[in-house]
Amino acid sequence: MITKSTGKIFIVDDDESIVEALVYCLEDEGYTVKAVRKTENIVKTISEFAPSLVLLDLFLSGQDGKQIAAMLKKDRSTQNIPIVMFSAHPSGEQEARGLGIAGYLAKPFDTADLFKVINTHMLQ
Repeated sequence: MITKSTGKIFIVDDDESIVEALVYCLEDEGYTVKAVRKTENIVKTISEFAPSLVLLDLFLSGQDGKQIAAMLKKDRSTQNIPIVMFSAHPSGEQEARGLGIAGYLAKPFDTADLFKVINTHMLQ
C-alpha cells in the first residue's frame, strides 16, 4: 500500500502550464493545493488557505515574488509559513536567498527535487 502525503500547498506562478503541472503532480501525491496566477490580495488569500508551504515564483509579472515574500514574512498570519521560491533566472537563487526563504528550486526542476524540498521544509 502506498502512503499518500498530507498537507496544504499554495502555489504562486504566472505561468499557466507550470501551475497546471504542479497542481497535478502535488494533488496526485495527496496534497491539498491552491494555486493562483494573479497576486491581488495575496497575503489575505494565503492566510485564509493556511498552507503548510508556499511555492512562489521569484519573478512574476506585476508584483514580483520578492515583494510577496517580504509581505508574507512581515504579516503575523503568514510569517511562519515556509516559502520555497523557484526561478529559471541564472541569478535567481542568489536573489532569493536574501529574503529569508526556506528553500529554492532552479527551473526546470524534476519531481524528485520538488518533493525533496517540500519534505524538508513543509510545516508538520
